Amino acid sequence: MPSIGPFFTGAKQLSIDLTEPVVYLKGISGDRTTHVLQGEVSVILTKPIVATQVVIRFIGKSYILWPEGTGPKGNIVYHEKILHEQNLILQSFLPHSEGTLRAGLHRWPFQFLVSNQLTETIEDECGKVTYSMIATVHRSGVTATKLRARREILLLRTPSWSDSALTANSLPSTSIISERKLDLCDAFICIEKSSCSSGTQLPITLCLSPNVKHTFVESVSVVLTEKRVYKIPEYQARRVELHDFKLVLSTVSSLVDPTLMPAITPYMSLKEIHKALVIRNAHIPLDDVMFQQRLVYSLPNCVHLNHSSTYNEIHITHSLKIHIELSHPKSKERTHIRLETPITILDCRLKADYNILPTYEEAVLSDPIIDDDDAPKSTGFLICPCYIEYKKTNTCSKRDWMKLRNNTLDISDTPPPPSYKSILH
Repeated sequence: MPSIGPFFTGAKQLSIDLTEPVVYLKGISGDRTTHVLQGEVSVILTKPIVATQVVIRFIGKSYILWPEGTGPKGNIVYHEKILHEQNLILQSFLPHSEGTLRAGLHRWPFQFLVSNQLTETIEDECGKVTYSMIATVHRSGVTATKLRARREILLLRTPSWSDSALTANSLPSTSIISERKLDLCDAFICIEKSSCSSGTQLPITLCLSPNVKHTFVESVSVVLTEKRVYKIPEYQARRVELHDFKLVLSTVSSLVDPTLMPAITPYMSLKEIHKALVIRNAHIPLDDVMFQQRLVYSLPNCVHLNHSSTYNEIHITHSLKIHIELSHPKSKERTHIRLETPITILDCRLKADYNILPTYEEAVLSDPIIDDDDAPKSTGFLICPCYIEYKKTNTCSKRDWMKLRNNTLDISDTPPPPSYKSILH
């Protein structure tokens, strides 16, 4: 998580302030756009010091754990690589003459151009990609210690529309639709979101229209598969892991308007359907009314589920598998409907921005910082610790930045705005 880590040397403090603490990468990594990461380095001195340089470094690293060992001797269990590095000299001094920093507050603005092709932040248990900034004030003299400050930077990848869809004046579909025609019934399956965050809910619309009487729905199961591929090209090492998560059915709601079919009484209530779908042999009849239900499943939280990645050496992908079983008294074998489709899992910290509409409680919150005590309870997703920390660190608006930039000015000295009478006269 992004955090400020100033290093203290006596009464001196060096820190890094950012206009935006998070960089939002958009869409696929092949998009050749750039983003701006800017802020300033500040230091507070209680007495003058002699410095030679003030520099800041933006660096990205990947870390891969290999418990079974790799390399020529099979003894390498940890591999680290620098993925990206930028260095800026904020100020350079001549020793012992122009390099004296007086007591007080000193600021150096900086700006980095961040390519959209960079790998987003990854926080898997065996593979990580992290970004950080390190500011250093180099001092002259053998015994003089450097002043350092470090700040973690979060890179999140968000979904985006393609340029072709925008130029064609059409909005891309955010859902996945599949239709099947069988002897027993016709099936319509709609996965309402092709990208969603861990810890949120995934709605699936299921419509089954029977072609033969005495057709029954026996089971509906939804499994999310996470595939993790770790690679170390330097040692020609490759490892693949598959993790299946059976999604839990949260709610069931009918899509049939009761006013249009007043004479038909459903054989089973929504509560009974929900209870039946949880077990193996549901035996839900399709004779009385067509099965038109909206099934809402809960996705695992970020403790167990990673987000999809674009990094080739820590490549994490997801697929959704839907399995529907149908039965008929005249057939000993059951009819199976299987659908497998890729799906994008976003970082859990994007759940409120790109996945759900805010509740009324969230919309009227005046304070954008969510604390542990006042977090909204009915948000439809798990409020994990990393999401709370993300909301706390990602609250610096442009107005807040101006206040931060001009914090040495006394607000009480600012004259009040003129009255309406003085303007009219």
